[in-house]
Amino acid sequence: MSLASVVPSVRRVSPVFARPTVSSCRWACMRHFPLGVRHFTRSGARRLPVVASAAGDSAVGDAFVTEGSTNVKFPRELTVPGYTGSLVILGTGYRDKFFVKEYAAAFYMDYSLSIDTEQWKQKIGMESFDSNSVFDAIFKAQVVKSLSINLVRDVDGKTFVNALNDVIARQIKEPNVEEESSLSTFQNIFLGRNLKQGTSIYLTWLEPSRMLISISENQDPCQVDAEIKSATVNYALYNGFFGNSPVSPSLRSSTSKLLEALLMK
Repeated sequence: MSLASVVPSVRRVSPVFARPTVSSCRWACMRHFPLGVRHFTRSGARRLPVVASAAGDSAVGDAFVTEGSTNVKFPRELTVPGYTGSLVILGTGYRDKFFVKEYAAAFYMDYSLSIDTEQWKQKIGMESFDSNSVFDAIFKAQVVKSLSINLVRDVDGKTFVNALNDVIARQIKEPNVEEESSLSTFQNIFLGRNLKQGTSIYLTWLEPSRMLISISENQDPCQVDAEIKSATVNYALYNGFFGNSPVSPSLRSSTSKLLEALLMK
């Protein structure tokens, strides 16, 4: 069994900040929702990891995984704007506040069968599984990952981004000039937006100092809406989801369980 490889040279394309044509969006949608997932059996086909979480996730055929608490369906494989490779789901969960569910979330990573688990463990220097060190190593590794957030209720953009800014502020108390610029970019992309139920936000971390943000009214991301160029801001944002005090404990738990199963076998 193997895990996501640490890709030495990232396969990506330059972000496109203009809305593509209708035909290109349809093509992206076809790639985003594969009719048949390319998973393998012993005959040599690719097999995707099976996602199971504390939130009670269930598989929907081969192409989707349902987050059990919100019933949001996430594609098992994902293609996002700004990156040509296919990302594979490794966990799902949800975020609630005062017992009201706000969004479902899924974590994706570039998954390859070319590097086995022994090579992966050597890469991150791991002898036994520890979720904190594994997440930290994944965030610092040159491997593409993406957070997919799907709103389960209407919320204004200011409320949404302020909640994420609070997450970042745990790590960055006094931002420097570069961090201030990135935080401003991050905030401006959401201000003035009315984010409806079903809206999807994708936070795709290509490399330490490059995170692409895509906002879609459905699960069909067709463009890059903003780019965050601060490694510390990007790290702080992901740490808010997978650090010691995650905003979605169910997402962290789900992802941790699958990573442990993959790494320890």
